[in-house]
Amino acid sequence: MRIGIDAHVLGSRAGGNETYMRNLLEALRAHAPDTDLIAFVNSTLHGQPGVASGFPTWPIPFRSSYMRVPFGLPWAVRQKRVDALHVQYTAPPWCPCRFVISMHDIVALRFPESMPFADRHRLRLLSGNTLRRAARVFVLTNALRDEIAEYYHVPQERFDLVQPVSDPLYRPITDAEMLKNAQQKYNVPGEYLLYVGLLQPRKNLVRLAQAYARIREQGIRIPLVIVGKRAWLYGEMLEAIEALKLGDALIFTDYVDREDLPALYSGATAFAYISLYEGFGIPLIEALACGTPSLASTDPALVEVAGGVAMHTDPLNVDAIADALTKLITDSSLRETLKREGPLQARRFTSEAMARAALEGYRKAVQ
Repeated sequence: MRIGIDAHVLGSRAGGNETYMRNLLEALRAHAPDTDLIAFVNSTLHGQPGVASGFPTWPIPFRSSYMRVPFGLPWAVRQKRVDALHVQYTAPPWCPCRFVISMHDIVALRFPESMPFADRHRLRLLSGNTLRRAARVFVLTNALRDEIAEYYHVPQERFDLVQPVSDPLYRPITDAEMLKNAQQKYNVPGEYLLYVGLLQPRKNLVRLAQAYARIREQGIRIPLVIVGKRAWLYGEMLEAIEALKLGDALIFTDYVDREDLPALYSGATAFAYISLYEGFGIPLIEALACGTPSLASTDPALVEVAGGVAMHTDPLNVDAIADALTKLITDSSLRETLKREGPLQARRFTSEAMARAALEGYRKAVQ
């Protein structure tokens, strides 16, 4: 059984999608090293050592999804004679072999206004057809599985729960020098409230900033640090945040090197991730793994991932967000409980479980 994986997202700094792909390849290398697998990557990465966790790579000649999916992937499948192709979100209209699809969310259907016009229409046009043809559908949470089953009428027996890994890199950092070095590198102060993720509308950063402005008026003065690169449709969002006139109290770091994130999580007084919608929410599990007291929205996937060891709040209610932030920052007993329980919850997401679930899905796909 030879598996081809569309791993074009590697090296893209694409947030959770890239993290998931890296998790999957590393999990298969660690727990199923004899898997006959080839990763289809961008031509600039082909041949670079370790780019696909040691699995062989093959270059896809196109970067654009409009060319890669219908033309580049079928060509690669024929060249390498794979038995099953693993794609994310959409598959070629004509595929030379059976395929598995990873669905990280259904944002294009649930929150289309939070995506660029071309992307949301491409996904809305192609996702349903892809899901109907897929041999297996990999999902990240049971909440996402139930959504897809409801909206696209996919039978429950075709789903596999293949969840991201709590990367061992993310752990509580207590070394004072490591914490200080990371904070100095990104101009972050000693106490701060933290957000990590792409800058785009679905992450609900305007309401987070509005709630933060309210708690500052109540006397809570620690800065809000926003970590992540600008993704899409962020212009109006940043204008709305700027209009709050938070000045130096709001710190944008842009993209942060992966190796520095555990120290930034660990040094934070609290972590806030009040996204309007998620299929999983990888930054939340990273924060829990680092023992960072966390506030998440009541989105079903985030509630499922947190497993009762984070606070939750209505992402549409600025007053509720502000109240939750205040409690999380000021209640030292609550923070100590969450610090202790967060890493325990994160350790439930193992590379062995991810590899086992993916391999079982591949086997079912080629039967």
